[in-house]
Amino acid sequence: PPPNVQFGREEVEWDPPGADLNQPDEDEEAEFGRPQMQEVHHKDPETNSRAAKDKLAAEEPTDDLQRAEVLYRRMLAWRGADGFQAGNEVDQTIFKKSSSYRSVESSTWLSHSAKLGDSHMGMEEDAWRAAMDKLAAAHESAGDVERAESLYLRMLAWREGADQFQAGNYEVGQTLFKKSSTYRSVEDATWFLHNVKPDDGHMGMEAVALLALGEEIAAKAAIAVWTLALRASQREQLTKAGALELTAKAIAFHSNNPELQAAGAGVLRLLCSGHRLAQRNRRRVIFLGGAESILNAIQTFPDDCEVMREACGALRAMAHKNPVGARRIIENDGFKYCMEALEYPDDSVSSLASKAIGALQCAAEVDFRGTDAQAENLQAVWEARLREEREAGMRACCEKLRGPLTTGVLEAILATICIFMEDPVRYKFLNIVQPVVVCMQMFPGNPRIQVPSCQILLSLTSNGSLGNEHEEAIQKFAKCCGISPLVQAMKDLPCNLHLQRLAMGVLGNFLSGGDMNKTAAARATAIPTLITAMQRFKKEADL
Repeated sequence: PPPNVQFGREEVEWDPPGADLNQPDEDEEAEFGRPQMQEVHHKDPETNSRAAKDKLAAEEPTDDLQRAEVLYRRMLAWRGADGFQAGNEVDQTIFKKSSSYRSVESSTWLSHSAKLGDSHMGMEEDAWRAAMDKLAAAHESAGDVERAESLYLRMLAWREGADQFQAGNYEVGQTLFKKSSTYRSVEDATWFLHNVKPDDGHMGMEAVALLALGEEIAAKAAIAVWTLALRASQREQLTKAGALELTAKAIAFHSNNPELQAAGAGVLRLLCSGHRLAQRNRRRVIFLGGAESILNAIQTFPDDCEVMREACGALRAMAHKNPVGARRIIENDGFKYCMEALEYPDDSVSSLASKAIGALQCAAEVDFRGTDAQAENLQAVWEARLREEREAGMRACCEKLRGPLTTGVLEAILATICIFMEDPVRYKFLNIVQPVVVCMQMFPGNPRIQVPSCQILLSLTSNGSLGNEHEEAIQKFAKCCGISPLVQAMKDLPCNLHLQRLAMGVLGNFLSGGDMNKTAAARATAIPTLITAMQRFKKEADL
């Protein structure tokens, strides 16, 4: 069995302070009911189970009798709760307390400590994983490999089912308990996933439940859940089935599996966008450690295109209109990793990295109820932090523009510079005017190059500085003969309203620089080009 399975043991803060995310939104349907779980009967003979436990206890070292007793009693607890019922508090107690059964005395002490409450119970070492490994190993050493694998998968399902039930995800907990007896092997558990299509929404519950069953099965289940989540209409159903929580757990525990990391990041990206519970999921995934897990995947698999693409997309989705998420990502160096991903050779990765950087700009927004002083302090701290990140990002982009770049990378870098142009720090980088004009000359007719280039030039030449930096930018634009590629862009893309607006703004700023600039514009045929645009967009008053 895998040596590092720890499903269901981590302590996660589910909700942000002051907010009960377990309660539905105003437009959400009524809370899930508590379904009655059907009793699960094992087909395995009782004598086989007890014999395995007796054999395992007998194999323990004689100088560690307590360890043998711990294992024996814990397995009895799991076996006794095989017929777990949703409303049976006794069986819930068995699942919750089985890891604390250290000896006859400790299990007897439970009845006395119940009167004092759980707050007085000490933290016990969790030996559940070791006990599960040893029980399966006992069957494997006896030559019953199938039985060992079956026990391992079944107990993973039990453990996660109990955790999901306690967390309020009754449907996925019910599915885990009901299906646990059918998990005989990896093939038995995953056979129905081979031909999953986006329209197979009825498979969502079972596919989500499989995310709890170890690395190999979780990887296949994550791909299936990602496939189902491609349909926006099914994302709410997957959310209610516990897909967000189980996916976050899976990618955190199995961090060395690139297939699982790519599919899991894709699931988080889809569940955090495009449906009614998306904003709720963005908040919750941050408190599930989703941001840290995604950034860890970027560090672990920097050369895996699929992991990088889905990870950048997930970061963008988590930070979108979610200041808490944006701050958490930046605190874990997410800004730096996105800047590095801009140079990724795959165009989709660099594009999503640029969009993720744009989503992180909301980190300075205040999104909690507090005093005015607290809000102002938080905003000031994060505005200063963002300004530092933007300045470092601008410096890196300026250096990248002077080197050899593919078209896709160049498009992503220019789009990122446009994001940084919203900050007054832009006037520290007036030397970027000449490389931007060169880009316009090298890629005529390409809207993904021409539009952001015009946006950058408009930001630098507009009078938004305290000094005369914009006048210096106009002089640099005139010196590198930028008026010709600007007018040519208007001719090459005559139907692009956004570009026409931006180019006219740059042209207006340029003409304010004196008569020499006016003459240069006339020679570049700016007048007939302007008249053509006015005729084409007669109803656009601002143009």
